[in-house]
Amino acid sequence: MTTTAKIGAFFLVVLGLLAVLIMKIEDLQLGKQARTMTAEVQFKDVAGLDDKSAVRIAGVRVGKVDGIRLLPDGTAVARIALEREVELHEGAWGQIRNMGLLGDKYVELFPGRPDAARLGPGVRIPGVVPTGFDELTKLAGDIGKDVKNLTGALSSSMGGEDGAAKLNRIVDNIGALAEALRKLVEANRDNVDATMGNLKLFAAEIRETLVRVDRILDENRIGVRDTVGNLDTVTGKLKTTADNLNSITAKIDSGNGTFGKLLNSEETHQNLNDALQAVKGGVDSLNTTLTRINRIEFDLGFRGEFTTRDQGGRAYFTLDVVPRENKFYRLEVGSGRRRDSTETTTVLLPDGSTATTVKQIQTQTDDFTLSAQMGMRKGNTQLRAGLFDWYGGVGIDQFFFRDRLLVGGEASDFSRPGLRTRVKLTGRWQATPIVFVTGGVDQTFNPGLRTPFIGAGIRWRDEDVKSIMGALPLLK
Repeated sequence: MTTTAKIGAFFLVVLGLLAVLIMKIEDLQLGKQARTMTAEVQFKDVAGLDDKSAVRIAGVRVGKVDGIRLLPDGTAVARIALEREVELHEGAWGQIRNMGLLGDKYVELFPGRPDAARLGPGVRIPGVVPTGFDELTKLAGDIGKDVKNLTGALSSSMGGEDGAAKLNRIVDNIGALAEALRKLVEANRDNVDATMGNLKLFAAEIRETLVRVDRILDENRIGVRDTVGNLDTVTGKLKTTADNLNSITAKIDSGNGTFGKLLNSEETHQNLNDALQAVKGGVDSLNTTLTRINRIEFDLGFRGEFTTRDQGGRAYFTLDVVPRENKFYRLEVGSGRRRDSTETTTVLLPDGSTATTVKQIQTQTDDFTLSAQMGMRKGNTQLRAGLFDWYGGVGIDQFFFRDRLLVGGEASDFSRPGLRTRVKLTGRWQATPIVFVTGGVDQTFNPGLRTPFIGAGIRWRDEDVKSIMGALPLLK
């Protein structure tokens, strides 16, 4: 097989693998597996829900979100594509949920009762948005404010001269009530006398009853004695309980004990307010931390390079972490490390003299390479510094056509004996948001080791990584 045929076969295999990856990532289905059932779910708020997000029934993935649009009334409609066997019935509705505390959002679908009428394609069903973390934080803050207002009201009502005046008014009202009861009794003296006569008759009947009780007690004296003993025991326990209650209320009234200090101590009131403020501060700090975590972006990439000099190939896996705009950290692992060496040959000529030739040799090993760089971007220019295939170096990249074209260079390995600094010139064209092709020259200023190369690769942005995670069940 010729070199041209090998290169063509290599790129056909790469393009085939890329096609399979793109179909999996974009969730494309062919033939009988194509989704044909579509519907719409209307929500008041779809914050956090993205295109290609999963659609689940009872936790099982049955489709995906296929576009979100805004209606004139300010609500949003998410179009969902479902698998062929999924059926929606009257009463169906949807809800936005999270995969765990920090997981991606998805649409949980409730298809309705199976015995209800079936809904056709394109039907619009209502959606519900659950309470979010921000609303829970606001509710916790409102509760803290209410508790603070309540403790302040108790302190202002029961303390100081105003509290003493209120207690005096309560005592005066009780005295006025007693005087009113005395006047009421005098006004109803006749009724009271009649009542006393009735009480005398009732007392006579009680005497007769007591006589009967005495006879019964004589007949059951032993059982009564045991009952009286039990009553004495119960009375003693009640007396002990009453004493304990008196002791507890006295401590509370004097400000002793935890509950007494809580009711009477201004310091305790202040500590409670401080504790509530600390809780509010902790909630605000957690909210700020979660916001910073959500701002971190990731850029994953994989590429393969074919070197025309030694007919070899290398593969690279790249991870870019972007904590904030115009600043990034890069970690790159490569396979197939190249080792440079020289071969010296001395030949004895017929005239007795010698001739020495030095040949530069580059070999390919199975060792992996590591690059760890930090960089920053200003406008369309990007600067990098750190490790380049185990050697310290610097790099510069220039972007054109809205970042679709990159032209860059790297300089590393500055102190190798007998060789100039390693300079690698690279060009990259972003054919699609995911697929790119690349090419360039390595060891540009070392003629014996100069190596042109071509390659291709794929890269995923932060939102593409979320789509890959959602597609993992399809890869099993």
